[in-house]
Amino acid sequence: MNFKARVGKRLLLASVLCLILMVAALTVSAASGPWWDVEPEPETPSPFYDSILYSEIAPRLREIEVNSNRVRVEVIGQSAGGRDLFLATVSAPEAMGRLGQYQAIRNQMLKDPEKAQEMIDKFGDFKVPVFINGSIHGGEYPGVDAIIRLIETLAYENTPEVQAILENTILLFNVVQNPDGRVAGTRSNGNGFDMNRDFMTQSQPETRATVKILTEWNPMITLDLHGFVNPMLIEPCTPPHNPNYEYDLYLQWALNQAYAMEDELENQLGSTYVPARIPYRDRSGGWDDWGAQYVPMYAMYHGSYGHTLETPSRAEDGVDAHYAAVWGALNFVAENREAMLHDQIEIYRRGILVLPQMLIPDELINETQYEQYNELTVQEFPAAFVIPADEPFQISTHQPARLVDFLLFNDVQVEKASKGFTLDGVDYPKGTYIVWMDQPKRGLANTFLDAGPDLSDIEGLTFYSPPSVWSQPYLWGATIATMEEKMDISTSVVTKADAPQGSLEGNRAKAYAYVPTSNAAFQVANDLLAQGVALYRAAEPFDDSGHHFSAGTIIVPGDRALANELANGYALDVFALKNMPGDVVSMTEQRIAVYGDEGVEHALKTLGFDFDSVGTNDLNAGVISGYDVFINFGLRWSSLDADGKASFSDWFAAGGNYVGLGDRGRAIDFANDAGWTAVDYGYIPGNAIVNVDYDPDDSVAAGFREDGFAFVYRSVWFTEWPGMEVSASFDSGDVLLSGFWEDWQTSGASGKPVVVHDSDGEADVTLIGVDSTFRGHPENTFRLLGNAIYNGLD
Repeated sequence: MNFKARVGKRLLLASVLCLILMVAALTVSAASGPWWDVEPEPETPSPFYDSILYSEIAPRLREIEVNSNRVRVEVIGQSAGGRDLFLATVSAPEAMGRLGQYQAIRNQMLKDPEKAQEMIDKFGDFKVPVFINGSIHGGEYPGVDAIIRLIETLAYENTPEVQAILENTILLFNVVQNPDGRVAGTRSNGNGFDMNRDFMTQSQPETRATVKILTEWNPMITLDLHGFVNPMLIEPCTPPHNPNYEYDLYLQWALNQAYAMEDELENQLGSTYVPARIPYRDRSGGWDDWGAQYVPMYAMYHGSYGHTLETPSRAEDGVDAHYAAVWGALNFVAENREAMLHDQIEIYRRGILVLPQMLIPDELINETQYEQYNELTVQEFPAAFVIPADEPFQISTHQPARLVDFLLFNDVQVEKASKGFTLDGVDYPKGTYIVWMDQPKRGLANTFLDAGPDLSDIEGLTFYSPPSVWSQPYLWGATIATMEEKMDISTSVVTKADAPQGSLEGNRAKAYAYVPTSNAAFQVANDLLAQGVALYRAAEPFDDSGHHFSAGTIIVPGDRALANELANGYALDVFALKNMPGDVVSMTEQRIAVYGDEGVEHALKTLGFDFDSVGTNDLNAGVISGYDVFINFGLRWSSLDADGKASFSDWFAAGGNYVGLGDRGRAIDFANDAGWTAVDYGYIPGNAIVNVDYDPDDSVAAGFREDGFAFVYRSVWFTEWPGMEVSASFDSGDVLLSGFWEDWQTSGASGKPVVVHDSDGEADVTLIGVDSTFRGHPENTFRLLGNAIYNGLD
C-alpha cells in the first residue's frame, strides 16, 4: 500500500480522536456471544470474605433479569482492559417500558424548570432517578457485593419498603465501575488511573461511561460506594465547598439524608455501627468537596445530592454496612421525593434565570464550620465565555474543537455567533463559540472554563486531595475571553464542534514545514516515522518565505500530496519552504523507557509515542542500554545498585537522552547525583495554575506562545542551572494565576526557569520542573515532553 493510501485511512482528524474514543467507550463491541457469557480468568478476590468474582457478575445479573420484570441490564461500555461495564436499571414493572418518557421529563426540567416546579404535584407516579456507583476502587470489594444484594432484594421482595422504593425511584446501578481493578485487586483501572480523580479530565473509558449516565439521567441522588473508614463515613463534606455548587440547596437534603443512612445502620446492624462519621457534622476540615474530580462532586453539578460512603469493614459486614446505608437513603427519597425534586429543579432555575447563589443557612452552620468558608460558597458568574474557533486567537484549531466537544459531552450548552461582534475592543468573527451562562448547569460550565480563584491566603485551608484548581482552556491550550455583561449577540445552538482546519501556504517546494502547536502534530510525526517517511527537525530557528520558524519545527519532504494530506487530513498548518534549512537533524523512531506514573504514560499515548515501562529491577539489570530516551518521574539515583548506576553512566556517555520530570525534584536529583547536571531548585508546596513565559525559539518550547500557563504540584523551579538553556520561566510578575501556593509572593520564584535543557552534541538532558502530565489533565504541556524526546535526536 502506498503512502497516500495508508495515510488516507487516517483521515479522521487527530484532535477529534478523543471524542471518537468517548463514543467507542460507550458502544458495545462485537462479541462472540451474549454479554452474560463471560470467560473465567484468574482473579484476585477479597482475602476477607467470599466476594463475588467479576466473571460471576454477568451471569448473576442475567439470572435476575430473566426472573424479574423489575430489572433491565445493559452493557454501557468497556473498561481500559476491555471488560464489560454493566448498568442495572431497577424500578416498578410498569415503569420499565416508559424509561425513555421519564428521561424526556427530566430533560424538560432543564428547559423550563419554573414550569416543572409548578407541575411537581401533577407528575403523579413520576419516579426520580437514583444513581449508585459500585467500587470505583477495585480493591474496595464490598460495594459491588452490596449492589448485587440490593438488586436482588428489589427484584424479588414485596415488602412495603420495597414497594415504596420502586414506586418512587428509578434505580441506576453501575454495578462494577472498575472491572480491571476488581479482577486484579487494585485501586486503579487497567491504565493505572484512579478514576475517582478523573472526572474533570475524563481520560478513561470507565469515567466517560459514568458521565454518559449522569448526563442522560441527571439523577437526583448519587451514592458512591467506597471503603474503608471506621466508623462508617457518610458525606456531606467539610469545608471548603466549591462556589460553583448551589450548596444551600444541596446541604439541607444531603445532611438529612446522611442522618437517615446513619439511622438505618443502627436499625439493621445495631448500636455498634453508630454514630457514623459525617464529615460536615463531625470534622472541621480535611474531607472537602471542593474538587469535581470525584464521582459525587461531579454529579452535584448535574443537580444530584451526592454522597461518598466509606464502609467500615473489609469483611462481610462491610457489605452489610453499605447495604444498610443505601437502604436508608432509598427510604428517605421515597418519603421526601417531591420536596427534594423541587430543590433539585431550583438549581436549574437559578442558572437559567441568572439568580444569585445563597449562603448556607445559619441553622446548618455548626461550630466545626469556619465562617470564612461560608463566604467561599457563593460567587458571581460572568454573562458568557467566548471561545474563538480559529487563528490568530488560537495557536491551533485542534484545542478549541477539543474543548467545545468536551463541553457538549458534559451537557454544557454551547452556541455560535451568527455574525461578528466586538468584546473589550477585540473583534471576533462569525462562528465564534459562546457559552452563555444563563443555562441550567452554569456551575459545571464555570468549573470547566473559569481560571479559578487564588486560595493561597486563606488561613487553615486544607484539601483531601489535589488539585485545588483546574481549567480546561488554560491547561488544554485554548484561548478564551470572558464576557462580564451580557451583549446582544445572535447565536445558534451547537451540537458538535466544527472539525479543526489546517492550511497549506505556498506552492510546490523542496520541503514543507509545520510547527508542533498541538498534540495532533506529534501524533502525525510518529505515524509518519512508523511508515518510514523521512522527516527532519530544525536544530536552530530559521526564516523562509517571510515566516520565522523556531527550533523544533518539523520538516517534511517536498511531496505536495503529503503536504496536502497534512493540511487537509490532519488539520496542520503547513508552509512551503524555498530552501531546506541548513541545520536540521534526521528524525527516527525513538526507543523510550519510562519510569513514571499513569499521567506520563497517558501523555505519551496521546502524543503517539511507543514506550516501555521499566522498574528498578529492570534498570539494575542494565536494560537502559537498549533505549534512546529515559523518562524519569520519581526515581532516585540511590535506588539503583552499582550495576544499574554503571549501566546508566555508560548509556549517557553513549548519547542517551534523559528527561527528568518534577515530582518533588527526585528526577532532577537523579541527574545531579549521576554527575550529568549541577542544578539547584526551589520546591512548590501547593498546587496551582501558573503563568509561564515560554521561549518560542527554543527547541523544547517549540509550538508554544510566549505567554502561557502550566500546572504545578510537587513541582520545582530552578535557582541555579549552570550550562543549561532555558526553555520556559515563571512570569516575572504574577506567578500564580489560580490555586493554592502559600506565600508564593515571597518564594523568589518570579522569573525563574521551570524548564531547562542541555545538549552537548552527544548526550542530552531536559529537566521539566512543572507537572506537565498531572493525572493526564494538562494536555497542552504534554508537548513539552514530546519536544524533549525529539531533542535527543542527533
